[in-house]
Amino acid sequence: MALIRVGIVGTGLSANQHVTALRQMPEASVVGVAGTSREKARAFAAMWDIPAAFDSAPTLLAEGAIDVLHACVPPDARVELVRACAAHGVHILVEKPMARTLAEADAMIDIAAAGSITLGSMFQNRFTPLAQRTRQLVQAGDLGRVIIVELSARWYREAEYYRGSAWRGSREREGGAVLINQAIHGIDLLRWICGPVQELSARVATQVQPIEMEDTGIATLRFANGALGSIVATTAGWPGFSDRLEIQGTDGWARLIQAEGRLEWQRRGMREPVAEHAKSQVSGASRDPAATPSAGHVAAFRDLYSAIAAGTRPALDGIEGRRALAIVEAMYRASTRGGWVSVDDR
Repeated sequence: MALIRVGIVGTGLSANQHVTALRQMPEASVVGVAGTSREKARAFAAMWDIPAAFDSAPTLLAEGAIDVLHACVPPDARVELVRACAAHGVHILVEKPMARTLAEADAMIDIAAAGSITLGSMFQNRFTPLAQRTRQLVQAGDLGRVIIVELSARWYREAEYYRGSAWRGSREREGGAVLINQAIHGIDLLRWICGPVQELSARVATQVQPIEMEDTGIATLRFANGALGSIVATTAGWPGFSDRLEIQGTDGWARLIQAEGRLEWQRRGMREPVAEHAKSQVSGASRDPAATPSAGHVAAFRDLYSAIAAGTRPALDGIEGRRALAIVEAMYRASTRGGWVSVDDR
């Protein structure tokens, strides 16, 4: 595979996480970065030894000679970045959430298809070994028929995390808060491992954090396969806890504690539960937004770049990226309307 020339748009937290991972990949090289100002881009380029800095994404796309753009920008900027990439024939990887709404996500998918570019989305936890192992247990039927699925995403963020940002927790710029930013990681694993959610009821509230949108959300789920489930999410859950995905089947159970790198499971006929561990996925992100390991990012980037080289569909394209967003958007609708609402999981 030829060397992948990468451009980064954004100079914040996620951009640093992307470059940290990319420096571990000899098959890729970051050749340019664009920020909200040339000064920010130059500072970021100097910090990471990136050859070129640009004052805007359009300039990077026009002059940077890149193959893939990593969009590490707030959600409200992503549709236009996909449009610009399509115009220049440059593939694009967008951070989660891929968009603020399903309407925006669908527009991005259509723009990428019309422009014959690959649209990748970021849910790096899918590539961690214990998440993949949990999915294998469910799909192989080792737990029997799944009947209950519970996700707990009790994170903690200091108030300054929001006060120091112009967009976090904003309806206009982020489209939501804890559900669309933090809990969406666990929601994506819930959907990927256990299958589509058909309908749900939910409530969201802003109880502690100094933000416009929700810092707490709960939902009751009905899966397409008949299972029932729940989601509990917050960024006010001091001191912050690893996501827990618990699955009960007719013949067994599994408990994935994602950021602790631990999977516990047992099936009928086994005397004791099995405990599996993966140090590579241990993370402190539920307490510290900067404490995210790189292994999942590296695997996600490699999957995308390999698909681009082969002309195939990556594991996490736009269609996959919208699945967790569909659950989040349904939770917002259900909280406003009351009752059960359907989930637009196409």
